[in-house]
Amino acid sequence: MVPMELRHLRYFKAVAERLSFSRAAEELRVAQPALSRQVKALEDELGVRLLDRNRVRVELTDAGRTLYAHACKVLAQVDMAAAATKETAAGAAGELIICNDWRLSNQIVLGAIAEYRHRHPRIEVSLRDLLIHEQLTALRTRQAHLGFVAAQEFAPNDELQSMHLLDAELLVLVGAQHPLAGAERIRIADLAGDTWVITGAKETPGLREFIVQTCRLSGFQPNFAQPVHTIESVLARVATGYGVCLWPEFLAASFPANPLVRYLHSDCPPIELRAVWHRREESPLLQQFLEILRRRVAEAATATVR
Repeated sequence: MVPMELRHLRYFKAVAERLSFSRAAEELRVAQPALSRQVKALEDELGVRLLDRNRVRVELTDAGRTLYAHACKVLAQVDMAAAATKETAAGAAGELIICNDWRLSNQIVLGAIAEYRHRHPRIEVSLRDLLIHEQLTALRTRQAHLGFVAAQEFAPNDELQSMHLLDAELLVLVGAQHPLAGAERIRIADLAGDTWVITGAKETPGLREFIVQTCRLSGFQPNFAQPVHTIESVLARVATGYGVCLWPEFLAASFPANPLVRYLHSDCPPIELRAVWHRREESPLLQQFLEILRRRVAEAATATVR
């Protein structure tokens, strides 16, 4: 018994529509005996007679009419899937998966996404709100095309490839009752006696090491509070006087103003935000997006210089 294959359905459909083995064979460009054998194999596989045939005519049986109706639907779906697959490979359709912690959004990224959707309306852009460690996992396992993370949070020799997006000033957040709350600008060295509030290593992999290095360059070893799991929790603890934290400037616009928190400029070096993807990712959807993103990064850099 020969297992049913798509070609069996295509052969049967051709015969059912023309009610002629000879005309179906001519249309399919196969030998008529071979076509007859394929249809007979399909009948043997199903254990039913699909066609009544003699030297004069070919007619569908009741079972044949039922299979024909289903075969039309199956083959139409297969043809649609094949066409969609080819369009995706050509960069004309499909799904582009971009992950980020969208509280870290900026105008360069949002503008690039809006332009991409306008230029490629048949491509679905899926935005996945993931924490940094989840982004890195999704990118390394190629479950997402692109992410946006700080440069210190992945190794240069990682399987990930990246491009510079922007340099972000790191503000120091202190509670409104903090002794330095009224200052316009401070030094990291002024915080030698403070406790640092951070998220855990899973949420922000390189943050603790960055703070340790920054504080050591300022002449002291930082003290850390018990890590929390969300940025909102960090903000709440600073507001209630548990400690201080570092806060990217572009993140400030993503949260409502809080009268219990002060944002202070400091001598802390900026962080570099990078667009990140897998080194072996050759998706034309990704390449199209990166082309737009590179241009917008270049335009932003030119505008800054002016």
